[in-house]
Amino acid sequence: MGVVVDRLAGGPAAIAAAREGLAGLDAGELVEAHRVGQEILREVQAFLLAVTAEGARKKAHEQTSAPSMDALIAETSGITRRDAARQRQRAERLETAPVLAGQLTKPGMSTDKAQVVARAMDDLPRDLSAADRGIVERDLAEAAPGMSLEQLRRKARRAVEIVDKPRADAIEDRALTRQEEAAQRKVSFWMTRPDDAGMVKGGFEIDAFTGDMLRSVLESKTSPRYRGADAEVPESTSVGDQPAYPEKLGRAFCDVLRHLPKDGYGNHGGVAATLMVTVTEDALRGRTDQAGVTDHGTHVSAGQLRMIACGAGIIPAVMDGDSVPLDLGRSNRLHTEKQRRALALRDGGCAFPGCDRPPSWCEAHHVRPWSEGGPTSVDDGVLLCAHHHRKIHHSRWRVIINPRDRLPDFYPPGSTTPIRNTRYRPLIA
Repeated sequence: MGVVVDRLAGGPAAIAAAREGLAGLDAGELVEAHRVGQEILREVQAFLLAVTAEGARKKAHEQTSAPSMDALIAETSGITRRDAARQRQRAERLETAPVLAGQLTKPGMSTDKAQVVARAMDDLPRDLSAADRGIVERDLAEAAPGMSLEQLRRKARRAVEIVDKPRADAIEDRALTRQEEAAQRKVSFWMTRPDDAGMVKGGFEIDAFTGDMLRSVLESKTSPRYRGADAEVPESTSVGDQPAYPEKLGRAFCDVLRHLPKDGYGNHGGVAATLMVTVTEDALRGRTDQAGVTDHGTHVSAGQLRMIACGAGIIPAVMDGDSVPLDLGRSNRLHTEKQRRALALRDGGCAFPGCDRPPSWCEAHHVRPWSEGGPTSVDDGVLLCAHHHRKIHHSRWRVIINPRDRLPDFYPPGSTTPIRNTRYRPLIA
């Protein structure tokens, strides 16, 4: 059948025999076997591409029942005709790129990388000289084995940089502009209604830059060096009790949404981007535990309502027993902008011991609950991040303004010894 076929004939049997002996290899031998296998695979891939190109040139399919070379490749390879056509085109392209073809068998090389280089060559400016095209091809082909596929793709986007850096900058900028404009047209978002467990699912598709902005915010709140939202001082938490990273990201995402600037968006029906919750006066003042209802129909526990009554962006529509609105305002309930500035200056950030959340991520909490008649004043206020605000409302931690320096002291459950966030202020005994 010819010298070439005779040389190949023993290959499949040899590889099959080697595969049967894998169980007897130790770890080091398996690593070496994998290296040799990859070397064989690269040689086989280069061989098949060369066979494909030669077969297409000589119309080898005419010696079979296949109607075309693509059909023959698809039949023998078990792939679609579309993929077969791509394989043939790649093989024919390599015939005009000898440097790239010569790299196919190098360690770290793959047909995917070869395709990246070939596509970059096809996308080069038409007025680029043959000499410059040769320089670009050699630069990409020689760099490909030592790069990851993503690194090679980034290099390919700036392929002409090796001969003309300003032009590479201009080409990349135009490509990015087109990509960004296309991304803006494709952005999407969806979210479900709450399920029986009170959970809402959602997803989005956004441009990469906006995604980086979101990722940076979430990672800043989930960094191993950040302790603010999960700080428990003086309590200690074992490693097994720590939430999984996806849960940390989820909590961070909720925190981001809860601290969006409500006045930074357009009006909806004459009302700024603010959530309205209908609640009875008795529930808000702690006399009953009747749930409230948001204007989207979500039911909210009385305890949660009493907590969010401290913050802006949530308007409690307080009703009497006959469902008559009693209060839709905020002047007496919410700390003013000047009061919040004073609290920020005094507390420095979240005042809970051990927390490092800045003032912009905090809510003004009434030391004496507003629902119990507490005044909305600086002397009765304290800045707390969302996590520690929930802790104060849903646990037996107590906050007392120290009469000696008018700063907040915190008392752990059952303790009579105050602690303070010494990150900002020392404890005054």
